[in-house]
Amino acid sequence: MRQSCVLSAMAVTGLLCLVSEGKADFKICNRAKETVNLSIGYDNSDYGWTSEGWWKLEEDECTVMIRGNLANRYYYIYAAGEEGGTWSGSDKQKGGNFCVAPQKYTLHNREYETNNTLDCESGGFTGVKFDEVDTKNNKSFTYELTE
Repeated sequence: MRQSCVLSAMAVTGLLCLVSEGKADFKICNRAKETVNLSIGYDNSDYGWTSEGWWKLEEDECTVMIRGNLANRYYYIYAAGEEGGTWSGSDKQKGGNFCVAPQKYTLHNREYETNNTLDCESGGFTGVKFDEVDTKNNKSFTYELTE
């Protein structure tokens, strides 16, 4: 009897570890009324400001953009809807400028900077202002993309 209690306790502890480990991600859920193509921007510890894309998200679908505990407080999102919607940063927002490519990509801003100015066009890319997402230093965060 005692052995089965110990095994049960170990199994429950293992499941709890798996559940909490799975929650530590940056996830985006598409609550807009159209399919969207997403890009994310973040401060990479090795490469500086980095943008990655594209993830295709159907209506009411969610995807994990960053796996594991979040290393940054701020992440940046850009989305282009297949029906014409756009989710980007406002002109008043400080920061959030990244390069994007037409196909799947990973780009590092520092490779396209001249005199502290981002020049995406010099690399054949487009400069876009991403919307700032404040995770408030949470280790896990879900962002709802809405109309």
